[in-house]
Amino acid sequence: MSEEVAYSNTDGAQPRAVGSIVNNRYRILAVVGRGGLGVVYRVADILYSSNNVYALKELADPSPGARKQFELESKWLQELNHNNIPRVRESFEWDERVYLVMDYVDGENLEQYLRRTNHPLAEEQALQWMLPICDALQYLHTRTPPLLHRDVKPANIIVTPGEHPVLVDFGIAKAHLPGMNQTVTFVRKAGTEGYAPPEQYAATGLTGPWSDVYGLGATLYQLLTGRVPQTAVERITGDTPMPRPRAINPKISAVTDSAIMRALELKPANRYQSVTEFAAQMMEAIQQTKFASSAPNSQQRNDVEGPRSLPPTAHRSQQSVPPQQQPRLPAYPFGGPSLPNPLAQQRPAMTVSPPPTSLPPLGAPIPSNLSPNQAPSGDVISGPLMPSAPRLQPARPATSSTPSRAEMSMPQGAATASRLQDIQQPKRRGLPLPALIGALVVLMAIIGGASVMAYQYFAPPDRSTPQIAVSGYFSALEQQNYGRAWQYTSDSRNDPNSQATAVNAFSADDGRYGAVTSFTVNQIASDSASHMIANVTVKRAKSPGSPLTYNVNLTEYDGSTWLIDSASSQ
Repeated sequence: MSEEVAYSNTDGAQPRAVGSIVNNRYRILAVVGRGGLGVVYRVADILYSSNNVYALKELADPSPGARKQFELESKWLQELNHNNIPRVRESFEWDERVYLVMDYVDGENLEQYLRRTNHPLAEEQALQWMLPICDALQYLHTRTPPLLHRDVKPANIIVTPGEHPVLVDFGIAKAHLPGMNQTVTFVRKAGTEGYAPPEQYAATGLTGPWSDVYGLGATLYQLLTGRVPQTAVERITGDTPMPRPRAINPKISAVTDSAIMRALELKPANRYQSVTEFAAQMMEAIQQTKFASSAPNSQQRNDVEGPRSLPPTAHRSQQSVPPQQQPRLPAYPFGGPSLPNPLAQQRPAMTVSPPPTSLPPLGAPIPSNLSPNQAPSGDVISGPLMPSAPRLQPARPATSSTPSRAEMSMPQGAATASRLQDIQQPKRRGLPLPALIGALVVLMAIIGGASVMAYQYFAPPDRSTPQIAVSGYFSALEQQNYGRAWQYTSDSRNDPNSQATAVNAFSADDGRYGAVTSFTVNQIASDSASHMIANVTVKRAKSPGSPLTYNVNLTEYDGSTWLIDSASSQ
């Protein structure tokens, strides 16, 4: 929705002038598009803060039926809360027209992306962007009553600067009543040609989740081939079959090719009956793509049979690379050559010391002139701890080679035995008591400090007030603690599995704009009893002289927890 387009009046509804104020609150900044019977504006909320930007959808059709459908749309959409669907804030009637206020999604839709790049998306990238859209549609299909989007196409998928895909434009959404073959359509037009299934062309068509599956398949077809698929009418009445995606782009895998063609089956019964089935095949294709890229020597499959013809995943890694091409480990006994020991440089210097002159060589017979009470004649002083060769000993002070006074007073044999006992059994010395107590005090201080740091890092964050939640969120981003920042968002409560997606988005923002270096919370205003809007000035590393202004929307949960719904820069 970042591309602002001129409005052409084909339905008789005149758009309001840029700069005019709607309902004494919303100033129109630009006309960003138009739906079947109305206009979509980008507006600023001047009542609380002009930095709060929203999308304002206007229905200009005065007929009672259109207004009734719009009221139903407003009621159902305001109950939605999904990370990949814009949040609807309020609806109201003013100056004979009705309005819907929702989050303004800043980014580029995939149709604009294809026009700008002029080439199809890489398969893995397209699938990664489509999986969150599948999750959003599955969320719609499981509401009470279930909702069908009915206009899934590249132009209705916006990718934010943080690589976050969002499904927009619910102008022709409808409630689906399972088991009764009934639907409640919001507007007359039922989809866009090329993306709408055959059943949406007939008033009595049996629509259901499989109808949105068709739109998903058509969208993926265009993203990977660069071409809009043939319309359902052309496919039914024409003589030329629609080419398979792989025939246009040979780089597409057989799994994805087969999944798209099944999603685009003209008969609803032949399609995937839920978006989760389609998403499962997308995930299978992603795994196949990653496996193929990690094994460049593997034989490429040229068939187009689809996932059922592929061998089980557990056997693919064994069949793709012949044994003779398997990577071989180096011929080292422990996985690598021996490396020098870095601790060897820290050992004390070693010297070769000959035995003292007053002692016989180690391993030699005791001299025969020794008296019997000194040592038996012919005995050899030897043992496992005393080899016959000279030993490496730590260098001693010069005075250590001189026998002590006590040793000089001993008989020669006793002195020899005493010296050998000293060598074989070195004395053990313990730490003095004061040093031991000091070491324990230091250890306890280290453990205490580590415990405080661990608690500060892993403890649940304080989100008791909007000010604390906003400050904690940007403080976590400033520390690049993305997991902590995610805990301040409503996704952490409503979608516990979204942490990896949020971390990737935060990291992408830092890569694009630079890390957050400082922030200032300018003001926080109340929008309703449980909704607040904060205005924050943020400085980033890549543009320290040009701070960004962020609008942060918060909602109170459980009466005591404030969580961030969205944070967008201006």
